[in-house]
Amino acid sequence: MGDQAKASAGVKPYAESVKFRRLVSGHNEKGEAVFIEDRNCPNVFALADNPEFVVTELWRQADAPNDITSPYEDTTAGGFDINPTRNGNVFRIIEFPPNAKLGVNPDGTAAEPMKHRTASIDYCYILEGEVYAVLDEEEKFMQKGDVLIQRGTVHSWSNRSDKPVVILFVLCGAEPTPGMEYK
Repeated sequence: MGDQAKASAGVKPYAESVKFRRLVSGHNEKGEAVFIEDRNCPNVFALADNPEFVVTELWRQADAPNDITSPYEDTTAGGFDINPTRNGNVFRIIEFPPNAKLGVNPDGTAAEPMKHRTASIDYCYILEGEVYAVLDEEEKFMQKGDVLIQRGTVHSWSNRSDKPVVILFVLCGAEPTPGMEYK
């Protein structure tokens, strides 16, 4: 995915991008369960210098098991990294514009810039729209309600429609396959 895997400095997501309300629970000084955050998720980034290619980082954990007793800290503040840590996880939503708005042929034939691989097991759920999940040797059409379990393979997403597709992702760190390295 090359540079598309990095947040674009100075490019803000377009105003109509989907906003996600994030609630976070925790404990007060008496040990009672309370909500410690209730707001639109502030960690929203544009990718590939395109304000319509938007990622919302909802949560990130660096390690497992997670420490749920520590004071609240926004684990996604400060930037975007496509990969989870080796024992961590990432919860995000990505809004992919149509291929034509990414400079990719609408039929997906020039999707090479979108190909990438992460050292993770990814749970991918189509919230809205339609997209092709593209692997080295085949592709599958997906639409709202479909799920893909992505197991560290080289892949890309090809939105051949004229509307954005919104995908929820949970990436769980995994042992890298040969040739992959963690930062």
